[in-house]
Amino acid sequence: MKPVKNAAEILDLYYHDLRSHLLEAAATFDRLERAGGLPADEPRLRRLRQAATVVLDDQPDRARRFLEALSE
Repeated sequence: MKPVKNAAEILDLYYHDLRSHLLEAAATFDRLERAGGLPADEPRLRRLRQAATVVLDDQPDRARRFLEALSE
């Protein structure tokens, strides 16, 4: 049975992918802002912003809470 990876190994494995995905999300929010025309209370944009805060908090079950924020 293969041993479970420790946190440093997981970070080594996923760092570049995670950085790329976060950069793409930031760039998309920038493009939306520059394009304008969306009301501040646009439901999809509101849910995406709420989900983004989940990614950065220190609470457990981020993946579940992220999906819940998008499905409300």
